[in-house]
Amino acid sequence: MKQEQKPLYSLTIEEFITLTKKLIEETISGKQGESNESNKDTNTKEEVFNILELATFLRCSKVSIHNYKKLGMPFYRIGRKLLFKKAEVLNFMKTLKHKRIFST
Repeated sequence: MKQEQKPLYSLTIEEFITLTKKLIEETISGKQGESNESNKDTNTKEEVFNILELATFLRCSKVSIHNYKKLGMPFYRIGRKLLFKKAEVLNFMKTLKHKRIFST
């Protein structure tokens, strides 16, 4: 003797679509709020340089930038473009300065 399972309530298609959209929007906005809070704790905008901008910032040539890359300066490649984070470059330059002082 099987009992029929009846739904608690029924929704129209429009009500289902509206409810689904609302849930998706709430989920997305909740995740964006979390990621925005975590970004505020770190740096809100991290400065990024290309080779020419970095050469201008460090007051050196582009060839010197490539030499620093060979020495271990961190960089990011996006396609053919090379990008450098300001904080990482400054940290590298500090360690490079200390290495040169102690190696002499």
